[in-house]
This record gives sequence, structure tokens and C-alpha cells, in this order.
Amino acid sequence: MKKITILTFALFCLGRVFAQNASDVLRYSYLQPSGSARYVGAGGAFGALGAEFGAISQNPAGLAMFRSNELTLTPSLLFARTEAGIAGNPEYSDDRSKFGFDNIGLVFNSSLGESSDWKAFNFGIGYNRQADYSRSIYYEGQAAGTIMNGFYNNYVNGVSDPFGSELAYNGNAIYPDNNDNLTYDFAGNENAVVNRSQIINTFGRMNEMALAFAGNYDERLMIGATVGVPFVNYRIEGEYIESDPSEAVDYFDKLTYTEYLRTSGVGVNLKMGVIYKVTQALRLGAAFHTPTAFRMTDNFSNTFTYDYTDGNGSYLGEPQLSPDGTFDYRLRTPWRASLSGALVVKKIGFLSADVEWVDYAANRYNFTADVASQDNKVYERQVNNDISRSYRQAMNARFGAELVLSEFRLRGGLNLLGDPAEGAPDFNTAFTAGAGVRAKSFFLDFGYRRGKSTGAISPYSGAPGVATSVITNDFLFTLGFKF
Repeated sequence: MKKITILTFALFCLGRVFAQNASDVLRYSYLQPSGSARYVGAGGAFGALGAEFGAISQNPAGLAMFRSNELTLTPSLLFARTEAGIAGNPEYSDDRSKFGFDNIGLVFNSSLGESSDWKAFNFGIGYNRQADYSRSIYYEGQAAGTIMNGFYNNYVNGVSDPFGSELAYNGNAIYPDNNDNLTYDFAGNENAVVNRSQIINTFGRMNEMALAFAGNYDERLMIGATVGVPFVNYRIEGEYIESDPSEAVDYFDKLTYTEYLRTSGVGVNLKMGVIYKVTQALRLGAAFHTPTAFRMTDNFSNTFTYDYTDGNGSYLGEPQLSPDGTFDYRLRTPWRASLSGALVVKKIGFLSADVEWVDYAANRYNFTADVASQDNKVYERQVNNDISRSYRQAMNARFGAELVLSEFRLRGGLNLLGDPAEGAPDFNTAFTAGAGVRAKSFFLDFGYRRGKSTGAISPYSGAPGVATSVITNDFLFTLGFKF
């Protein structure tokens, strides 16, 4: 279910004021790292190569390969097309585009001279994009069931939910019958076939600031470490509508339920790596990333409107507004380990490959770090158990190549990204390409990545599934200076 572009949203958690659930953790742990145009164009397979700022967030030992001070700046354009459809209904496509900066990097080289076994100690500072959340999804069609089933069951069972069931009650979608018992229009017709549609817009990115140090020992062993500080900025705005033009349900005409959620946060992790030159041509690399410890804040709200027709005529409901919700929590993402290899032929180019392991089932929420609450603890255990059951270990493989043509460079690559969901296909894919010009004191690079993935969304618990297919096109341009 969960893919490259983070498309599994459990938008409306009936009976909970929590905005977090098992699928949300993948937004911050299922990454498609970016950086410079060269890094992306060659598939991001720089774990054994180095001398590339994008690789500092992958294998920091590569920082020791820089021979001069360097400054890079990488603006980018992202285009994403999402197709979505309910089973048995037509598919709809929607497009989003986004301009941003995937990389800003500054490297300081400190050569120690030929007399020392340690040839250089280098320092790097900057940031690389780790994920982009810019998507737009739309679908419509007919299917059985309604979001009102959950709202009604929660309300009559005493579940206090000012973001769902209480809105439905205040909007006259739940009401007393002639015997003063609570009922709703779908009572006895819970699986009625009604029209439904939904539009979802998501925004934001996760960028990681990197502070890296690396040493070059005797031009053979490179050792490095990076302190990563990822910053999360995510926003989702969704509108879900059900309607009944065929009058399958007495009285009911239309309902509209909206969600707004904004998540902001900051984390910290440590990356450690080595590169060893077996020969001048053959290089091997290894890296280990500690879990990222995030501190997050969610701000959220909902609205609900209900229209119906009874013996007194048609009634257009007044929008019911939820309070503004805020929730602080912690999240720990999994550790990562990678092995890399590269074959470098001077004045011809290179071939490289990276393999990375990550256990997505090891994601963990902490809802009680700031406030002692038994309810929060119970829900925390429930969600963490769902994570353990829903996700698995996965392997990510990146392959890259560069061809040297005097000052010009041609690049290509392939990414095979392991799907974290149990029972899903093994890999999602991305193809990359690039070109560049290298001079003595500056360079200009272009990179392109095309990714394809599938997934699913669900507007409420138990809703008919909506299949999604996403194609992303990333264009990157890097301007760099050596000094």
C-alpha cells in the first residue's frame, strides 16, 4: 500500500481525536533522498564514491574525497500526477507542481600535506531534501456504505469525539426518533449505495540539515560522520462528500466532511560511514544510520455539513466547526545500514551500486512523553502494534553510472525501493538521467528522476478502498563553485 510518494492517508479516524495512525509513520521513514543534480542523475549511488554533497546524508565518509572548498545550490521542479478510482468506477487524474530547493551545501577542505598519514580533514554543512509531499488526489463514484455508520456508532456508545460524531449530532445527522431513541437516516440501510467523491491536497517537505566531518587516511581509508537534523513541514486539506441523487436513503441528500491537518517537527540522527580504496579503481563503502528521534506537533480541525429532506421540506445544513486541536508527540524511525561498491576508471567514468536495509516495522510512536495519560498510552500501544503487523523489512537498491567526455558528463541510474507494506509488491522503481559540465572552478549539472508507484487511500475506517497510481517527474539544476 505505501509507496514512494506517501499516499496512504487514514483521513478520518472515527472515535479518536488522534491524527496519528500506522500509515502516518511512513511519511517520515519511507524516503526518496535528493541532493544535487549529479547525485540524482546517477541514481543516488554514491555510497562508495563520495565527493558529492548529496552523499553526505548517505555515507558521510565521502566528504573526505573533496579536494577543494565547494559550494552547491540546487533548485528543482517537481511534477506529480495521481490517478485514483473506486473499484468499478472510472479513474480520475490530478496534477501538482512544486518549485523548491533540493540542496544547498558548503564544504571546507583542510589538507594536511604529504608528511602526514592523515591527508585531509573536511567539514560540510548544508541540507538535502529527504521527501516531498506535494500531491493532489481526486476521485468520485458509487459504492456501498457511509461515513455516518461510524459517527452514529461512536455517538450512541458514548465515544466523545468533537472532530467527528459530535459534529454529526450537532448537524442533525444524528437525531431522536419518535420514542426519543437516537437514530440516523441510514438506520436499517447501512450498506446503501451512494455517490461519493473526495479531493485531497497535500503540501510540504522534509529537509535534512547536515553537519558532517570526515578524514582521509593515506588516500585509502575514508571515515566520516554526519549529524542530521531533519525538519518536517506537512499539511493536508481534504474534502469528502456523499450524496444520494437516486434517493436510495430516505431523507438523506448530502453530507460534506472536511479535514485540515498541519504537522511540524524536528528530529536528530547520526550517520557514520567508511570508504576503502581496494585499488585506485575499486572502492567499497559501508554506512550505518541511527534511528531518527522526532519531536512533532499536529494542529488539526474538521467541519461537517448535512443536508436532508423531510415532510417539512429540504434543509441545507449549517457547517459545524470542530475546535482547533493540538497534539504533541514523539516518533522514532528505524535504523538503516548500507553497503556500496564502485568501479572508477579515470577519464572514462564510473559504475556504482548501493544496497540499503531498513525495518519499517520498527517505527514507534510515543504519545506520553510530555503528558502522562492512560488513554494516550492505550492508543500508543494499539498503533505501534498495527505498525508491527502492517510493515516489514525492506531493501533499497540504487545503481548509477557516469560517462566522462572531456568537460562533459552523461549520467544514468535506477532505483529499486523496497515496499514496506506486508503483502505488497517487492519494489517500486525510479529511473534517473543527467548531464553536466565540469570546469576548473565551477560546474553546472542537470538531473532528472521519474518515479512510479501505486497505493491506496481510505476516507474512513471500513470505507471502500480507492486505488491510486502516481508518476513523479523531478528536474534538478545544480550550480557549483570550487574555491
